[in-house]
Amino acid sequence: MAKILYISPEHVSGNLTLFQKGHRARGHECRYVTFFPSSSNFPEDICLNLPLMPDSHFIRTIRKIAYRDSTVKFGKQDLAGYPPLWRPETAAEAMFFVLRDKLLSAKIERVIRHYGFNHYNLIHLDQGLDFYRNARFVKRMKSNEAYVTCFYHGNDMRNRGVIPEVDAISDLNLTSELDLLSKHPKIKYLHLPFDVEAYSPKNHENDPLVIGHACRGPDNRHHKGSDQIVSIVKSLEIDFPVKLDFVEGVPNAECLRRKSGWDIAVDQIADQGGWGYGMNSLETLSMGIPTCTRMNAECEGFFSDHPFVNVDENNLRAKLIELIQSREYRQKKAEEGCHWVMKRHSLDSVMNELYAHYSAAGITLESP
Repeated sequence: MAKILYISPEHVSGNLTLFQKGHRARGHECRYVTFFPSSSNFPEDICLNLPLMPDSHFIRTIRKIAYRDSTVKFGKQDLAGYPPLWRPETAAEAMFFVLRDKLLSAKIERVIRHYGFNHYNLIHLDQGLDFYRNARFVKRMKSNEAYVTCFYHGNDMRNRGVIPEVDAISDLNLTSELDLLSKHPKIKYLHLPFDVEAYSPKNHENDPLVIGHACRGPDNRHHKGSDQIVSIVKSLEIDFPVKLDFVEGVPNAECLRRKSGWDIAVDQIADQGGWGYGMNSLETLSMGIPTCTRMNAECEGFFSDHPFVNVDENNLRAKLIELIQSREYRQKKAEEGCHWVMKRHSLDSVMNELYAHYSAAGITLESP
């Protein structure tokens, strides 16, 4: 039995729980540790509640001040490099991470000792982040012959860059963001795991039809093209029996409740926060809701069997009208979506894909 540890700043999308379930089903022990509580109320396993983290109002304020006159707009500019590397932009930023590591070290080491993490065989770094910015823990684990895997979600690589000390010792790098395959010489694609069984396709439609769009908050709007989506759907309300439901900045449970009442979903049209689709789309597809998103040429080639209605800022209105006017078309896309999510994103399918990546990277886990 192997011991597998996931380290993540925050439980963002529910995937940590699913990976834990998938590893345990294969006979391995698996824990996940987060630095601060989930803003979307996803379940915690071991949450450290560390200070001086991005969820802190103080840190958010300091970031805004620090980057006000910077040539890099924090979180919005793609970095150069193959892969792009994180480097402190100022001496003050470098000193902040040195001091934070020292301040948090005692608490982190107590947790490591208490749970015996020094004896784990495989460390998964979500966003490529160790407990410490200088990668002290994974360096120690690597010297103990543990394997190190990094999972990058998008902006962590695009806007921050990989941590050089982590990248130098990582045995396997994974992503579910297609554009990152061209940003790192040693990264593999992994479909997101999704709890398909937790969702039931809807069996009725509203009158008028509800067209829905969701984003995490105002800072996320430009990533998805939310303002354009909202404007286009509102214009459709004038001429067609439809209404908009724009969901923004609510807890995950409330977001899912709202989505369950949609008849048509629009994920994104901007390709700014990642190409194609994400968890938003998997949720609506699993609910049997025809889902529109932008699938550029690379996505069309890679996801050749996808069920999405391919939209952009130029054709969204026309594509929505096509869906509005044809119940048969809506039903067809709904059925295709449910089948595809089960085929590509069910937990068993993704775990098979993950363990194949382990094998190709030379990561060997003891048999159950």
